[in-house]
Amino acid sequence: MTPPRAELERRWSALHHDIDPDAVPLLGPWLRLVWAGGWALDRAGVPPNAVTVAGVAAAAGAVALAGAHPAAAGAAVVAAALCDGLDGATAVVGDRATRSGAVLDAVADRLGDGAFAAVLWRRGAPPRLAAAAAGTAWAVDGLRRARRTPDRITAAERPTFTICALAACAAGSFTRRRWPATVSAAVWLGAGAVAFVQLGSARPSDP
Repeated sequence: MTPPRAELERRWSALHHDIDPDAVPLLGPWLRLVWAGGWALDRAGVPPNAVTVAGVAAAAGAVALAGAHPAAAGAAVVAAALCDGLDGATAVVGDRATRSGAVLDAVADRLGDGAFAAVLWRRGAPPRLAAAAAGTAWAVDGLRRARRTPDRITAAERPTFTICALAACAAGSFTRRRWPATVSAAVWLGAGAVAFVQLGSARPSDP
């Protein structure tokens, strides 16, 4: 039986710097969705770390498919994004969160960011623009850590990067032109610029 929602929220918040899920738009419904999936995976005995690794594999698959098979690449992007939520959900529902799992998840997130940026490149975005997108994602995460603002949610988060990669893949199903991927990369960079402002103005947390 799935633990009560209040207990799941308590566990999740304890692992995410006491963020209130209901205080972030759309976060609450998303968590309830992945918690349902996490319950099924936990019941099946699937380790959270296995879901994390599957997400990295799906992101790598998206890069491999993006050039000639944009629709399949888009499906892989969605799969990677789902795994990114389901690994933590499985850990929360099964009360199996570990420090090593958190480290693996953080590494997987950065690999996934780079993979989604590579999808933009494979769909036609200029290499330097795609590389800048990846660098921006990593820099936002680094700045958040340097500023000690782990609870600060910005415009440049995984959902933004997922939408950009997915939009480039979706456009590839209708046109061979490169501009949709370039626009997606520009949106990604714009979100990153907003994130730098948000983090720069955020009040650091206590050490």
